[in-house]
Amino acid sequence: MIKVRGLAAVAIAGAFAVGASSAVAAGPPLPTAPAGGTVTAFASGLSTPTSFAFSPGGDVFAGDFGSEDGKTKGGVFLLKNGVATRIAKSPTPVSGVTWHGNALYVAAGTKLYRMSGWNGTSFSKIKTLYRGPKGFPGFNGIGFGANGRLYAGVSNASDHKASSKPYAFDLLSFDKNGRHLKVEASGLRQPWQMVFPKRSSNPLVSDLGEDAGVKNPPDYVVRVKRGDDYGFPKCTWKKKSACKGFAKPVQFFPAHSSAMGLGIIGDTLYVSLFGGIGKSGPEVVSVPVAGGATTPKPVLTGFVAPIVGLGVQGKSVYVGELTGTVYKLDTP
Repeated sequence: MIKVRGLAAVAIAGAFAVGASSAVAAGPPLPTAPAGGTVTAFASGLSTPTSFAFSPGGDVFAGDFGSEDGKTKGGVFLLKNGVATRIAKSPTPVSGVTWHGNALYVAAGTKLYRMSGWNGTSFSKIKTLYRGPKGFPGFNGIGFGANGRLYAGVSNASDHKASSKPYAFDLLSFDKNGRHLKVEASGLRQPWQMVFPKRSSNPLVSDLGEDAGVKNPPDYVVRVKRGDDYGFPKCTWKKKSACKGFAKPVQFFPAHSSAMGLGIIGDTLYVSLFGGIGKSGPEVVSVPVAGGATTPKPVLTGFVAPIVGLGVQGKSVYVGELTGTVYKLDTP
């Protein structure tokens, strides 16, 4: 089971399932944009939107995890004319999607897929590229580096202890056919989603701190270089002395703010925060791509439910709320 924070994302979605459909039907208030820009409700009909991908032809796809009780089916959805339509024979549950070349790549459970032959409504071929070994925790977000390799985060294997599960706490990469696996980085409790700066093969990756206890360590974003070790479970940045010799994150966020989806416009990194900072509630914030911001800048606030997936196309930011609605911000 793929975990977000130590709770199943689908369980969180289930908590909002009763009110979600009525909220969408009634037209929940739009989030506000403190930094400027135009906000619209782009599409509805999802459950747990985890990730977004964009085809060269302008199609917008969403990966959806579905609900834990199985009543709401996840998968890959096409977002068009305000509606989310599930693509036939889509794998599920989906934690990551990315477009590369002429195909959509999908992370679903313990497998990686390539969906090709897109005709505007369906894919003619769906191929399984990789199956995780026995005991494998599963995949989270995925993305392609400038080197043409497919990068994938491994789902949470343990909240605060070491794990013997295959590739626990690792970020992996493969060739475009799901072969020639390499461990790019280790010691990441839950590398959730990623984005690559232009012409780079060193992704920015959101990582979620452990849940156990009251005084929890921070969440953060890392800039991965091959061979990095971020030290989990020894290093959680709760005690800096425990992190000596380990790779350092580029941006920290308060405990349980829960950095989720990532997107880049120019020199700015956009981050969806499931819980938000302080009493702000779920929010999208921005920080420099280089990291180091003392105070993240609010970009979208006023959501009626937590947010997970975030994607960027051009100068537009897409974010998925657990009401099943996707909002679009056209930045100034």
